Amino acid sequence: MESMRDIKALLLATIFLIADLSAMASASPVSNEETPVEMVEEIDDRLPFRGDRYASEDYGWWFSYGPDSNFDGMDDRLEKVIAGQESVSSTAIIGPDGMKTVAIIVDFAWHPGQDEVDDLVAILRSHGWEAKGSWFQIMDSIDSIVVDHVPVSSLVEILALDSVVVIEMQNIMDIQLENANPATRIQPSDVYSGTVYDRGYTGEDIVIAVLDSGVDNEHRSLNDFDDNDDEPDLDPNSYDDQKWVGGYDATSQASNPDGSQDPDDGQGHGTHVAGIALGTGDSSRVHIGGAPGAFLVDVKVLTDSGGTNSQNSLNGIQWMINNKDTDWGNGAKGIHIGQMSFGSIGTPLNPDDTGDNGTGAESRLVNNATYDHGIACIVAAGNDGKQRIASPGSADGAITIGSADNADTINRTDDFIASYSNSGPRDSDNDDDDWDELKPDLTAYGSGIYSASAATGTSLPGTPRPEADSSYESKDGTSMATPLVSGVVALMLQADSSLTPVEIKDILRNSSEEKGSPSESGVSDRWNNEWGFGLLDASCAVDMALQRSCTPLTGGDGGVILPPDNDTSQGITIETPVNKSWLVVGDVVQIRGGFIANTGPWDSVSLRITQYYEDSDEEVLMDWTAANIANDSWSLNQLIPEEWFAQDETIVVIEAQALGNGDLVSTDVRWGYIGRFAASFASPSSGSKLIDTVTFSGTAQGIEPSHLMYRVNSDDWQNAYTFDEDDNSSQDWSFTWNSNEVDDGSHKISIKLVNMSGIESDVVRRTFTIDNQPAAPELRFQGTVQIFDQDLPASSAVAGTILEIHFNVVNTGDADASDVHLKLDAPGSDSSTYPSEGKLPSLKQGETVSVILWWSATVAGTHDVTIQIDPNGLLNDDESDNEYSFSFEIEERPVEPTLRFLTSAVNTNPKIPLPSADSENPNTYAIEIRIDNLGQTDATDIKMTLYTMSDESTDSNDYWVPGDIKMVGVIANAGSVKVQFTHTPESVGIVKHRILMEGDGVSAQYSELRFSIVIDNFIRSGKTKIQLEDGETLIGYVGMEQNGNSDNGGGLLFTTKNGELHAKTLDYRLEIDGDTLIEDNWAGEFAFVLREDNRIHLAWTKRFDDQQGYTMTDIGMSSIGLLGDMTSVSSHLTPLKQSEGSYWGFDLAVRGDEVVLAGYHRDISTGGSWNDITNIFMIYNSDIDSNGWTTRMNVLLDIDIKPQHGDSIAVGIGQEEIHLLYQEMRSDGTGIERVGLYYAHGIISQTPFNFQAPAGDDASKPELMIVEDGSDDILVAAWIEGNGRSAEIVSIIQDTIWSLKNPQNVSAPGATEVIMVKTSDEDIKIFYDEIGVLGPVTRYGIYSSGYAEIGLSNIISTGYIVGAGSLGEDLVVISTTPSGQIIGRTLASTAPDDVDEDNDGFLDLILSPLPGDTQKEKIQALGLIGGFLFLLFLAVILVLRRSHREEDEIEVSAESNDLELLIETEEEDEESLIAIDADGSGELVVELNSPKVIIEGEEDEGRDLSADLEAKVEAGVASKRLERRMKRKEDREAKEIFEEIAKNLPPIPAPGTIPIGELPGLEGLPPLPMPPASGELPPLPIPAIPAPGELPPLPLPAIPAPGKLPPLPLPAIPAPERKITCASCGAIITVKDMTLRRMPCPVCSEDIDM
Repeated sequence: MESMRDIKALLLATIFLIADLSAMASASPVSNEETPVEMVEEIDDRLPFRGDRYASEDYGWWFSYGPDSNFDGMDDRLEKVIAGQESVSSTAIIGPDGMKTVAIIVDFAWHPGQDEVDDLVAILRSHGWEAKGSWFQIMDSIDSIVVDHVPVSSLVEILALDSVVVIEMQNIMDIQLENANPATRIQPSDVYSGTVYDRGYTGEDIVIAVLDSGVDNEHRSLNDFDDNDDEPDLDPNSYDDQKWVGGYDATSQASNPDGSQDPDDGQGHGTHVAGIALGTGDSSRVHIGGAPGAFLVDVKVLTDSGGTNSQNSLNGIQWMINNKDTDWGNGAKGIHIGQMSFGSIGTPLNPDDTGDNGTGAESRLVNNATYDHGIACIVAAGNDGKQRIASPGSADGAITIGSADNADTINRTDDFIASYSNSGPRDSDNDDDDWDELKPDLTAYGSGIYSASAATGTSLPGTPRPEADSSYESKDGTSMATPLVSGVVALMLQADSSLTPVEIKDILRNSSEEKGSPSESGVSDRWNNEWGFGLLDASCAVDMALQRSCTPLTGGDGGVILPPDNDTSQGITIETPVNKSWLVVGDVVQIRGGFIANTGPWDSVSLRITQYYEDSDEEVLMDWTAANIANDSWSLNQLIPEEWFAQDETIVVIEAQALGNGDLVSTDVRWGYIGRFAASFASPSSGSKLIDTVTFSGTAQGIEPSHLMYRVNSDDWQNAYTFDEDDNSSQDWSFTWNSNEVDDGSHKISIKLVNMSGIESDVVRRTFTIDNQPAAPELRFQGTVQIFDQDLPASSAVAGTILEIHFNVVNTGDADASDVHLKLDAPGSDSSTYPSEGKLPSLKQGETVSVILWWSATVAGTHDVTIQIDPNGLLNDDESDNEYSFSFEIEERPVEPTLRFLTSAVNTNPKIPLPSADSENPNTYAIEIRIDNLGQTDATDIKMTLYTMSDESTDSNDYWVPGDIKMVGVIANAGSVKVQFTHTPESVGIVKHRILMEGDGVSAQYSELRFSIVIDNFIRSGKTKIQLEDGETLIGYVGMEQNGNSDNGGGLLFTTKNGELHAKTLDYRLEIDGDTLIEDNWAGEFAFVLREDNRIHLAWTKRFDDQQGYTMTDIGMSSIGLLGDMTSVSSHLTPLKQSEGSYWGFDLAVRGDEVVLAGYHRDISTGGSWNDITNIFMIYNSDIDSNGWTTRMNVLLDIDIKPQHGDSIAVGIGQEEIHLLYQEMRSDGTGIERVGLYYAHGIISQTPFNFQAPAGDDASKPELMIVEDGSDDILVAAWIEGNGRSAEIVSIIQDTIWSLKNPQNVSAPGATEVIMVKTSDEDIKIFYDEIGVLGPVTRYGIYSSGYAEIGLSNIISTGYIVGAGSLGEDLVVISTTPSGQIIGRTLASTAPDDVDEDNDGFLDLILSPLPGDTQKEKIQALGLIGGFLFLLFLAVILVLRRSHREEDEIEVSAESNDLELLIETEEEDEESLIAIDADGSGELVVELNSPKVIIEGEEDEGRDLSADLEAKVEAGVASKRLERRMKRKEDREAKEIFEEIAKNLPPIPAPGTIPIGELPGLEGLPPLPMPPASGELPPLPIPAIPAPGELPPLPLPAIPAPGKLPPLPLPAIPAPERKITCASCGAIITVKDMTLRRMPCPVCSEDIDM
């Protein structure tokens, strides 16, 4: 297959080289005798066997493809690009081959399936194409794939694919009333009769999709139908009778396809076009569109900058087809008309082209819409002013429109073809139908057309963007003529909804006014190459749709003004209106009449209307105005405007006057009334919340009014109120309605007035919110689900693939939702590997959140996949729309064994290996490697070798030392195995390994895995669950000591609930011990940092209402202690209105007493100019205890970033400068707009900062720390690049000019956060998360001064990282599980100290266990004890002499001092056993016996941890924390030292100093403990002997009188015992030393208060 493809590619390349000289220049068929051998082979090569494969198009269509003159399947324009001309793609970037990329359409012989997609993607990627940022769309209705950013070097290889028949270059698509409507005979005029509006046709219930540059449908001509209460509103659903019913932005593949989008018009073209097609002309009714009663669907296919690749228009047409039957609500269903005022334009690649022959992708898609889906596609012919019919107007099924100029008159006799309008015929497609080439089909008016004007100014997110209102502008082009035809087609469909697009085209052609002479008389006797079949006549088109004869343009009942030819000399008469008629406001009234026979001749007729009032005043409403005379009749159409109505009117008089030759005058008069015929709402106001029984009220006025009717939504009409039929003035009405009849939500109430004759007023609609049920969230899916595999949309996948399921969830209820559980249900979805469940901490009213769930698709077949919102029904919302289901095909795994190292395949035991401090007692760690077999066949005889990088490795050469070799017999299909290696580290640092895999099912590409292991002095403890209140969301954590003691410290959790910001105190056991309210009106931004004074500095945004009622946003700053004690809140910046901008993206940094807050300031008002500029600000203080704050608003200027795209700034304070990492949009290099990361530094007193450098690409979540190296600042930074499966953690060690180009990229699929914790001046700990085979996990990394890179490695826990902080020398890590459970873990430090600040000398060691608060008091106690010991020493000597016992016969039983422990853990670890011995001092000696304790369900680490710790203490390398934990043992040893010292006490003071009585008998004394054996005591340093007189006199105890000694203690009896439970880990401990008040837990090392 590959060799055949290569041969084909070589053949095609040869053909391209001789293309210009080829005889195959014509696409016309030739006889076999004339066909060269090469041509025959090429034809055979382009006839791939389709078989039973599904296809959307006819087989062989590609042989008539137009822009392929040499018949090789490659678009002629692409051949020119291959030959060296520059690509004209509007999205071109510089490709890997050094040429600008092209945008193409790959056409297949059948509908492309997954195999075709995979083949195409493989070729593209082999040439350097990247899916990210590129367009890639599989079309539904044609057999094509649309793709851009295609390297030119890949084109020949793509065409060589067996299934590919054509590669098209995407076309560059570009945008191509007052008199026009009347001249078209849509609106009434003085010139023509028989107009469509006279007969009530407005396009009602017809849906027109306007495919253009977007529509500003808030314009008063486009927002509603009745033009009442139509103040512009950016929410298209806010109107009671909205015209807009749906929309889609086809210029982006990320757009929501559910029709809920309302794309704006940043160019102005689409709004103008929509106004021509269906605008109401606002309340003035001047610039009325062709079908003011039609609905609007807004499809954006053109960018705001104009010309775009045809991928956008293809996407838009396909979306239109997919929604041809969509029920939009409000009475609108489906799409009837596709309005397309765009087309391909000429390029330097084809400057003399004549368009195409209707075989391009856009044309074929239009044909599909026309013939297969019944959508009438009205398309512009183009504005090149030459013979050229552009795509998609060249499509057979398109109704293609040219442009005429009406010379600014209604009279059609002076019209002419516009100079810019393209002419035909279209290029031939060589079929048997010559009528297809007769383009344009007809012409319409397109010059000087006034229509709605868009608001194309800068959008100001955060405040309402500029709104289109009621302005109009004039434009020229076939783009303006085309929507006029679309409007007329809507009128035709209203007249006969059964018309097909083909019938519509025939009627339009035949009903048009014939113009020009025939250009193709052999085909048609009326088609003209400029006019088409004629000039649009709306009246005749509707007549023919109704199967009636057309009202003629000349003669008969009127039309063009023709002077009467009679010479009679009598008078004039008014036929209508008759006396007592009512002229209704808003109606167009025709006043008409004739002439009395045998009178005249009459040269003119004029009319005047006068209004008379109750006070006898009068007003001329319309002065003498000429009427239209036609034969023996005359007429004038007059709109009755609102301002003509007056409550005190008595009568209105209409006068008609005819003038003849000389003094010949005749008049006639009629009288009547001007009135309203309408109903209106008074209360409740639109949008109000209604509960229970509601009273509606309002007014109505009409002629002979009968009753008012109402209906709810689309239910039946019901009578509501009866009027006084004799009262033609305004009358009040009211009725009641029980709102419990409908469900809560938005509902429409409509009313109308009916008179005694059954005439109905216009319907008035109002929308109200029914809210009878208690406030509750209402959750539903928004948009459609997208499935991604390796960053590409997937229609199927191979079993074992990890798929990303993307969707949106919206809360449309009247209450916020919290802890929203989301679940994906499909085969394999319950795997613990990837989170198929998730939780949204909160979802506010009206908020939409994007969600990604992962599906481990392990089972082959076509599956029904279901996504559920709140599957357990805990949120009390309507569950009818809480499920979304779709089908998805999972293909079988590869048959052959396929071995892979998946993400998170490496684990260690222990999680953080300890260094080997003692070579005789090394710390060995286990490395566990997981290998997955993705195939259907077992893999056998796998050899795995561990290599470790040697310290001798250099930057240019890696030196790998081979280690253990493991053999794996079998890895089952669809299974996995874990292989374990061991390694012994020497010191803290980074150990680099690689695994080489060899054997069955191993491909070279996946045979090696490289990874690093971090060695550090930390031991991971068990986990602690942290429970927040319902609806509370965790946003951060910081660890703190209390009074310098980490044992009594803890930390603060920062949370938010109901718009409040809280700090929750955690004690050292990670239990919540307090709650402090920081801000009750939090505005969403927050930053915190731990200061050196052990307080946390805070900065946040807050809201408040000022005296004028404006909602303002300000920044608050304060500090807080561990117990929640806050300082007063200060503000340092000017509060902002929401319309003026925002402060966002905060970060805080400290250095000694310095503190700085940095963030973004979005300035929308900018001094009143209303631009949108973002700058970086800083607030700095060199002494945190002072009020000397410095504010700089111009640190960096005009940063191109918006809150929805950016994260928080990262800031750090150096020795001289402040350092920043910030985000800004960038499109350099690739041409793809994405978020870039930049570095800057400067001095706070010298702003703006003048040093900036690029740092990262597609970057988020930056973190920055500063480490000082002498006088230099070392920058330690990390961030996330990419997202989803392609996400990476980028880390770098940099200088202050960002000159080092050595970033370290580590794959981290699904990464969400990076957190750095500075544990000393030289050490930093790094935490980040990823999603792998274990699901979400948190990883651990380190940096220490002097390292060349950051070590990122070990998995330390499951879950997503949320926060981390230091607690003394320990670390606390806070993470969340996919279900939302918050977990805390302690990493206990075992590091030796370089300087023991707690060691105050040998004397303090001796005195430490003694009573007393001062050294003096302890020395006095020591004197007393020393005296007693001396007496005891004498007693011991006497006992020894009397007993005649040897020292080695003395035995000490420790049995009575044992402690028995019963350990109960949360894990399934029933065999864990711990034995603990204690001496009489209460000291615990811990020994881990087999079976060993396994904490948190982890594997046995294979080590005696207690022995390790004792070894460290004995070696003198223990940390302060370890020493504190062994404190009681040290106390015992100190007492033994006291006994030894007692043997060497100085001589007894002189006689007489101490009175000594006779010693009592010592009989009955128990045996004394044996003194320590030789060598057990540590060497004692000799303390300095104080000078004489420096020691205070020692108060000695009184010696009892002879015989008065107290009785000696009896032999030991069994000690009492009690059971205690560790609050931290749950261990149950039996304690026999009743004197203990506090002891450390032998399991988790946490202190237990007893």
